Amino acid sequence: MMNTLWYKFKFAVQEDLEKFAQKKSSENAADRLNETICEAEQQTKAVGVLLDRQRVLRDEIVKEQQEAERMTDRRAEQLRLAEASGDEELIRYAADETENYRRRRDELRALAEETVDSMIQLERRFENMKHRVQDMRVRRLKLMGNENVSRANHRMDQIFNADLTPAQDGVSDDMEKTPGDVASMRQRLEKLSAEEASITEIV
Repeated sequence: MMNTLWYKFKFAVQEDLEKFAQKKSSENAADRLNETICEAEQQTKAVGVLLDRQRVLRDEIVKEQQEAERMTDRRAEQLRLAEASGDEELIRYAADETENYRRRRDELRALAEETVDSMIQLERRFENMKHRVQDMRVRRLKLMGNENVSRANHRMDQIFNADLTPAQDGVSDDMEKTPGDVASMRQRLEKLSAEEASITEIV
């Protein structure tokens, strides 16, 4: 009986330890992945906000460029008219204005081109970033599925591979002990009966 109880206790403790170890390992992997996904989602959201700001900035630069283009053409026409008038002071002023707008126009052209190119690259990387987060979510689903399968198999293996020999030995010991005691008592009774019969015959 003690062997049986000890075996059951040992089996229960071992099972609890295995469950704890398996749960701890799976939880650590799941927790790490969840933390990574959560951080990636936050970063993706933050990058999305920055891209929205960059789009607004790009549109503003393009707008400024278009205005500089318009003013450059206007000042160039005014310079032509000033030169036609022969007014040297007016010609110098119109020339300076035309040069300033032309310089600003060229600077805004380069900036607009650079901003558009960088936006294309950022948007491509942002799309790849979102795909990466989606891949992480799929990986989490796969991990959860693998954990469920592993736990189910582990529980079934515990039943299929359970060693019941100690428990059977404990039961057989008790069963063998009881018939042995009964047989001994019967033998003693038979002996007493035989002794009683011998005394009766003698008398």
